[in-house]
Amino acid sequence: MARAAEAWTVIKRRLVEFAVVCLVLTWVPWAVLGLSGANVDEGAGSLVFSLAASGPSLAALVMWLRHRERRRRGHWSWRWPVAAVGLGALAPFAACVLSGRLPDLPGHASSVVAGAGGVLGAAAYTFLAGPVSEEFGWRGYVQPRLRQYYGPLGTSLILGAAWGLWHVPLYFLPGTGQHDDGLFTEQGLTFFLALFPLTYLMLFVTERLRGGVPAAILVHAAWNLTEQLVPPLGHAVWLELLVVTATAVAVGSYWRRTLPATVR
Repeated sequence: MARAAEAWTVIKRRLVEFAVVCLVLTWVPWAVLGLSGANVDEGAGSLVFSLAASGPSLAALVMWLRHRERRRRGHWSWRWPVAAVGLGALAPFAACVLSGRLPDLPGHASSVVAGAGGVLGAAAYTFLAGPVSEEFGWRGYVQPRLRQYYGPLGTSLILGAAWGLWHVPLYFLPGTGQHDDGLFTEQGLTFFLALFPLTYLMLFVTERLRGGVPAAILVHAAWNLTEQLVPPLGHAVWLELLVVTATAVAVGSYWRRTLPATVR
């Protein structure tokens, strides 16, 4: 009992340390950019912004090196890449279809890809801006430590809240998509609410399907890319939230049914 309490104390201390490193690496540069009025879309401002956006993954690297901890690796299987891409793309695409915007998708997607410098440019940006820069921290470092003491739902609620909090400064930084959407809008509210079921889906593919961080990167990339390729959803963002929440509930039901009775 005492040993378990001591282990949890160590984990909490490491998580707090991770949070401090992550916020210093991210929020401080973003604050400097915002206060200086720097352009985050080009030049030095863009470079600083991109490095700061990698705060979660960089913080995980610092923690792994500092404490010489082993990083958990995924298990290769055809199931988790397919599930990751499908679960990530489903809600934005379904919202596009249900809202009647499907006929506009080809034209909008073509313009987005062209604006990103072609297919390779769009793919590179999709993976680096968010998935790779964040997931080694959220799903690689924080998630497995929370899972030692919390169930899937508890872990998803805590990690989803932390993930959302980390994004808040972007709503006050001109030049970002979040700033354009606005914090106190439908887009802002549904963005934060969607992080909770999305976190649960990432937990499913990383843990239940044993895909590890690569699976989380695929879910994150599929979500981001599909959201960019489909036409602006407008009020249909609520459909997107409904679909991703229903998907998480369905996945949770499946996960529970397939767990051995001894660990339910």
